[in-house]
Amino acid sequence: MIMATANDKTLQDMDEHTKLDLSEVEPFSYDENTTDVVLCVEEKKLHLSRGVLMLASPVFRKMLTSNGEGTQNEISLPEESYKDFVLFLKFFSPVEYVELHEGTVTTVLPLAKRYQVASVLKKCEDWLLTEIKYLINKEIRYERERRSMVEFFAKCLFLATKNDLKSLYARAFELLITYKLSRYRRSRYYDDLPDRDKLQLLEARMVKIEKADYILDGDD
Repeated sequence: MIMATANDKTLQDMDEHTKLDLSEVEPFSYDENTTDVVLCVEEKKLHLSRGVLMLASPVFRKMLTSNGEGTQNEISLPEESYKDFVLFLKFFSPVEYVELHEGTVTTVLPLAKRYQVASVLKKCEDWLLTEIKYLINKEIRYERERRSMVEFFAKCLFLATKNDLKSLYARAFELLITYKLSRYRRSRYYDDLPDRDKLQLLEARMVKIEKADYILDGDD
């Protein structure tokens, strides 16, 4: 039998203490070496680096300067959600890691568009395009899987429209026109599309029908 030594017990205690400390640390807490600006969201303070914010976003750059002369040291953002804004900041923080998935991408995209953070917009668009590639190469066995896939394509088209993601728009549009209108008309994302984009989809489908004299159901 292997007995735990005193050193092992000390290391275990240190690990438990570290876990406890990490769980209690507020995101973007004050750092005397890097903090030089504070953003207040829902009455909570986020201690940040002015340089990181200004490099990432022209909106932050304008916000943090006063006509190019003075500087703002604390700014309140009353319209933002604290939880969503922290996630957004983590997306381009040099010391944070965020796992990309559909939920985080959907949450962050509107903020990335609002603050014009090109790196985050690109990161989200690339993830969505990769997910599309995975789905179209996946074997579809059940009708519910096909419905879910079409819903995702409609969501991608909606997100691309709202956030000016041109590559994503082109790919989602290309995929949606291979499906019968009855499939994606059921999608709430299709309902929320601007009328201009709905018309473009319908026109593209009509062109496809006229060229082929028939329309396949997403299998061509």
